[in-house]
Amino acid sequence: MKYINSFILFLLIISATGCGTKTDDELNQREDQVPQVNNQKQENQQKIEVMVSFTPEEEIIKNEILKVLQKNLDATEKENVSAVLETIHEDSPQLSSTKEGMEYVFKNFDMKYKLEDVKFISITNEEVKVIYQQTTKAVNGAGFANTRTIGIHTLKKSKDGNWKIFNTEYISSGQIQ
Repeated sequence: MKYINSFILFLLIISATGCGTKTDDELNQREDQVPQVNNQKQENQQKIEVMVSFTPEEEIIKNEILKVLQKNLDATEKENVSAVLETIHEDSPQLSSTKEGMEYVFKNFDMKYKLEDVKFISITNEEVKVIYQQTTKAVNGAGFANTRTIGIHTLKKSKDGNWKIFNTEYISSGQIQ
């Protein structure tokens, strides 16, 4: 059961990370996609405001964050544990479960990830929050249901001065065909 719980958490973490190969222009063409999910009339669902313009300093940080997410996704698809861990903050509360989950997932599945949308919620010199929508599909391995996940990444500067994923909060995850 411990491995199943770790596996589920890891899949959510993995499906939450990465940035695909889309350019900023491609991401901006779909400005309403992630916020649209938050406009549903559900009592417990908060509306998330996303940034629509960026200062030059914020643009620099934004591009650094997109590179971290890309590196994380590339390393995950290549099943490179050490490269994935290079994108996770050393103080992340999800670090241990990520390590455990990777072992199981990489042994049992080959996955494809597609980041469908990324929007920035906030950018400071210490912390960045992004909301994302991503699909995760199993190429090989039985028992994994293809999913679409929406969540929020919090990234912080690590001790080495680089941006890294500190925490991921999941808003929704559901099966897709």
